[in-house]
Amino acid sequence: MNERYDGIAMLLHWSIAVLIAVTFLLGLTVDDFPKAYEDAVVNTHVLVGLAILVLTLVRIGWRIVHRPPPLPQTITPLSRVASKVGHGLMYLLMLVVPVIGIPTLLYRGRGIDFGLFAMPPLVQRTPEIFRPLTELHEIASYALVLLALGHIAAAFYHQAIAHDGLIQRMMPKGSRKTA
Repeated sequence: MNERYDGIAMLLHWSIAVLIAVTFLLGLTVDDFPKAYEDAVVNTHVLVGLAILVLTLVRIGWRIVHRPPPLPQTITPLSRVASKVGHGLMYLLMLVVPVIGIPTLLYRGRGIDFGLFAMPPLVQRTPEIFRPLTELHEIASYALVLLALGHIAAAFYHQAIAHDGLIQRMMPKGSRKTA
């Protein structure tokens, strides 16, 4: 039985991780950019968010067809439950955050520039709708990042303290094993 994720699962994992970091940082710092760049920063944030949504759907489909490798027998029952709950919540939020972001953008009266074509604003700016959606989008984003940080902390724990090599399951072949 294979103890590692396959290359597609690894590519999706690391791509989504990088995109989440990028779009979260853009969302945090959009007000720090000069006003002339605001539209470009917001548009990049939106496009990266849409990419996360699409890649997460692909990743879920891939995971259904290509089951992840089983956890090593050394993993405690509590850690197994924490892993399932943490991963489930991260998958849920990787879908929910961009799905909430779409109407947030639309009710701000904004369109999306896809480069080759642009989607014009579809609805009139409606602050009484976009403000609570913005709050919800931000809260869900912070929750996702906190879960991701917990995921990273768990990976470091398994690598540096438990020395069980668990992190190697998601690392490309040839990565240095230090456990």
